[in-house]
Amino acid sequence: MNRTASVKNAGNWLGCFAFAAPAVLFYILFVVVPIFGTVNISFHRWNGASPGMIFIGLENYRRIFTDPVFYRAIGNNVIWILFTIFVPVFLGLILATLISRPFVKAKLLYRLTYFMPNVVSLVAVGIVWGWIYNPVFGILERFLVATGIPGADRIDFLGDPNLVIWSLVIAGSWTAFGFNMTVFLAAIQGIDNDYLEVAILEGANFVQIFVHVIVPAIKGTITLLVLNSLIGSFKVFDIIMIMTKGGPYHSSEVVSTYMYSRAFLMNEYGYGAAVAIVLAVVIAVCSTLYMRAMEKE
Repeated sequence: MNRTASVKNAGNWLGCFAFAAPAVLFYILFVVVPIFGTVNISFHRWNGASPGMIFIGLENYRRIFTDPVFYRAIGNNVIWILFTIFVPVFLGLILATLISRPFVKAKLLYRLTYFMPNVVSLVAVGIVWGWIYNPVFGILERFLVATGIPGADRIDFLGDPNLVIWSLVIAGSWTAFGFNMTVFLAAIQGIDNDYLEVAILEGANFVQIFVHVIVPAIKGTITLLVLNSLIGSFKVFDIIMIMTKGGPYHSSEVVSTYMYSRAFLMNEYGYGAAVAIVLAVVIAVCSTLYMRAMEKE
């Protein structure tokens, strides 16, 4: 009897392994192996074409922490994180709360309209926003000139080192708030109506219901979207590469674009790999700290 049960359990384990094996194999081939390969390259000097790599140990990592452009890229990442976490997440929460109100009609139309930017390719978004910001024929430039703002005809949103990163985060936030709104809307619709009805009977106004009922009830969703925005902000690449390529003078450089330019444009694959490893460690540490803080709270 015990032997039969053991054979049956072994068969179940083999069946589970057979089903999981293809996914595990693809994960190992396309995730684990490239990670170890990147770590290995980061300890070498290599131009990507020569047959051999020169081992230099931690030299690439020492160079990173004395590189002023890297620190500027980190600073731009921090700006992007703060802006694209608070603006799209907060705006998505507000819009979801307003759309979920019983008196709002055509909710599906609002959801589709606000979610549409998230569907569009970031390459297309970068091209369109590049046209909007264009200092010659851009619609934003013409609008500011038409309003009579002094010096509006001399504003260069993507060419001014003081304006470029802020112009980019606005474009990036425009693509993100619709997704957050849709997720928040689903979470709000899942709140038990009894809580809302009790709050209304107690005389709570809209703001009090939002702060004391809705926000605590969807706290897990807020944590998830903030974490998603945090990771996405560290990995931002396409929209910046399309609109500015990190310029002017590295004013809009972020870690991912800096990694790309060093590895694939300057042929410093070892240094680019080291930047990629540092970026991965920073994302892992920030995500872990955030999740630990949320769990304690």
